[in-house]
Amino acid sequence: MKLAAYIRLTRPPNGLLMFFAVVVGIVFSSEKTASLHQIFYALFTSYGLTAASMALNDYFDRDVDRVNNPSRPIPSGAVSPRSALAASFFMAAVGLVAAILTSIQCFAMALTAYAVAVVYNWRLKKTGLPGNLAVSFTVVAPFLYGSILADGYVSGRVFVFAALAFLANTGREVIKGMTDVEGDEKRDVLTVARKHGLTTAAWLGSSLYFSAVALSPLPYLLGIAGLLYMFSVTAADLGFLYSGLKLVANPVAEEAWRQKNLTLVWMFLALLSFLAGGLT
Repeated sequence: MKLAAYIRLTRPPNGLLMFFAVVVGIVFSSEKTASLHQIFYALFTSYGLTAASMALNDYFDRDVDRVNNPSRPIPSGAVSPRSALAASFFMAAVGLVAAILTSIQCFAMALTAYAVAVVYNWRLKKTGLPGNLAVSFTVVAPFLYGSILADGYVSGRVFVFAALAFLANTGREVIKGMTDVEGDEKRDVLTVARKHGLTTAAWLGSSLYFSAVALSPLPYLLGIAGLLYMFSVTAADLGFLYSGLKLVANPVAEEAWRQKNLTLVWMFLALLSFLAGGLT
């Protein structure tokens, strides 16, 4: 049971999505090559740093989670706050060591992303939208990391996909704030939902989804991705449109909770389409 609680603390789907994003970054690099040991190290870096950030988030949010999400490992008593903090630092060390074994450039990118994640959990989360933007940077950082791993620098093509992911994730972060209003009052987190109301947050989050959908043809139009990308990205686009329209029609916490979870599915489908586009 203790091991299962620590695994939940790391939020495995998030870490695996970040690793997949690294692979997409490699595919859209100029060289498009990486050795087996580099891929192995990339898995430890992406999962380790994501897990470290998730555990740190749970540590700082433990009082809020007692209201919003009491089943999480810390408020449920499965993991103590001190143990969660220790686990976070251990996983960060694993991720950063794997990065420096890859290259100095990769280590610099990994350290930057981790520093942003730490500052977000420590300070920026209370600021609302600026905190949302910081989270979105850490989400697109694996695209940049994959390009750096393969080329030693960030390929311009990767920025297009990073921009799409940035818009979609910022929308999800805004919508997440709709589910946490009561708990956020305890910690004085100034989310869009808490400052301006659920309806405004629903419209802003949905607008960011719609913007990502509107810009999704860019990789094909710019000649970065093949025709297969256009067919495969349609599923993700329809998902984002569905979630956005549902939220605008019903801007309540329960709907926001459902749609923020569904957004992980749409983001995974988008990553698959990015990969398909790059390979073709």
